[in-house]
Amino acid sequence: MPSIQKTRNNALIIVLSVTFVAGMAIALAIILLWRSHPVMAQGSAYQFAVAACPPFILVGSVGGITDTTLSLVLTAGVMVFANGALYAGLAAFVYWAVTTFWPKTLGR
Repeated sequence: MPSIQKTRNNALIIVLSVTFVAGMAIALAIILLWRSHPVMAQGSAYQFAVAACPPFILVGSVGGITDTTLSLVLTAGVMVFANGALYAGLAAFVYWAVTTFWPKTLGR
C-alpha cells in the first residue's frame, strides 16, 4: 500500500470543503424557509437572509416569475451553489491571511 504524504494543502482542502458545504446548507435552509413563509421576502427577515446568503437577493427579481417549476429550481440551484462558492472564497481569504500573517513562533 503506497504511503500517503501529507502536503501543506490538506488543511486548505478540508477548510474549503467544509465551508462550501456549510454555505450550501445555509442557502438551502433559507430557501426552504422562504418557500414555506413567502412573507420572508420583505422586511427585516429579508435583510437577515441577504446578510447570511447574498444570492438570496435573486428572490426579489424572481418573485413574479416563479410560476414554473423550472424557474424555481434554476434560481434555487444558483443561490445554493453561489452561496457555497462565496463561503469557500471567504474561507480561502481567511486561510491565506492566517497562514501569511500569523506569527510562526506560536506553535504553527
